Amino acid sequence: MVARFGGPFLVVLAVVIAGPSRARASEEASASPANAILAADLTVAEAKTIVHDLVHRQKSWEILLPNLATLTPEVAEALARPRECYRLSLPAVESLTPDTARALALRTGDLDLPAVSAITPETAAAFAKHKGHLDLGGLATLDADVAAGLARHSGHLCLSSLSELSPEAAAAIARQGRHLSFPGLTQVSVDAARALARHRGKSLSLAGLTSLSADVAAALAAHEGELILPQLAELPVDAAAALAQHAGPVTLDGPFTLTPEIAASLAGHRSTLTLTGRSHLPPEVALALAEHQGTLSLPGVGALAADVASALSLHRGVLCLPGLMTLTYGAAEALSIHQGTLVLSGLMMLEPGAAAALLRHAGDIDLYQLTQTSRLDSAEVAGLLAGKTPLLTLPNVQRLDTFEAAAVAGALADGPGAVSIPNLKAATAETLTILLSRGNVSIPSLDAVELLPEPQPGR
Repeated sequence: MVARFGGPFLVVLAVVIAGPSRARASEEASASPANAILAADLTVAEAKTIVHDLVHRQKSWEILLPNLATLTPEVAEALARPRECYRLSLPAVESLTPDTARALALRTGDLDLPAVSAITPETAAAFAKHKGHLDLGGLATLDADVAAGLARHSGHLCLSSLSELSPEAAAAIARQGRHLSFPGLTQVSVDAARALARHRGKSLSLAGLTSLSADVAAALAAHEGELILPQLAELPVDAAAALAQHAGPVTLDGPFTLTPEIAASLAGHRSTLTLTGRSHLPPEVALALAEHQGTLSLPGVGALAADVASALSLHRGVLCLPGLMTLTYGAAEALSIHQGTLVLSGLMMLEPGAAAALLRHAGDIDLYQLTQTSRLDSAEVAGLLAGKTPLLTLPNVQRLDTFEAAAVAGALADGPGAVSIPNLKAATAETLTILLSRGNVSIPSLDAVELLPEPQPGR
């Protein structure tokens, strides 16, 4: 009897006991961050859980919600808080109310809304307090009223799909006070350029322009912030001459041919001139650019021949070559006569002769990457770092154990400024004595430094 109805009884009992447990497990699974991230709509609790899991627990810099299509002001506020600078990307959100936009604007990080194809002037104005990067990549047109609302935005405003801009809309959005970017704008009229030039923010980027007439260039030259034209396929000499009248920084890139004539026209510019994509400079182009009297930045140059270095050394002012990872003796010798500040922040290795040549440079030299070295075994490099870095910190040097260690220590101690080797773990007695001889070199407590035997020559 027991055996006969015990089976069904146990089955029913198992269902009764397991049912609620399975239901709770199902609810927990559906509320988990992994599932919520893929949801088409969210509760406030789910939004807070996502932020906590990704930002606080996983230390993520981005929250991407690929399917979220419905966004209430309450959920938007939950996603916007706390105000860390993570990127919030909502590619499925197609429309926003003013209240939802206002809630999203509480955040300080980047905000990506690529599917929003139309907004009202009220919604546009609701983004006013947002201080991060706002990309409204779905807006293909812009009328003056919406532009006036967006002009109240407090951060970096990017309208990546905008293909046309009327002078009226340009005049309205030019009131935006920080950064404006139009990656999709492939042409701009003289009137629209003149209106954009009234923008008084920090930068104006027109990444969609591949060519530039002299008239448009002259109109844009009235802009007072940084002017960025990163995709130019051609740049006539007269347009280059017009851009040279721009009072603020100018950044140019693209496949346009940089001839000596164009370089000479650009050299008339008197603020920061950045030519980002130039990996190779002929000597005659370098010589023309050397006439530039502001900051000249050439971040794309990865190798520098001695004749090019000799031409650039005639530049008077800040010369930035952050893309150089090494430098030959000939190039270093040529740059040593440069008058101004040298930025060689990307140098990772330097032969002793080149280091000694650079030390003869009369101005400041930025050698950031060299200060991050873990192995300092050249007295000349140590002398260069100590001589050109007023407050030198060598955070990755843990051992001074080569045959050159004593000479390295002497070069560091003889420098004009303070030197810190905060993580030194091992050195010889002679090296430590030299480091501490003048009182300008700080190291950890001697009890924390392993005392090494003196190295033998050739070892």
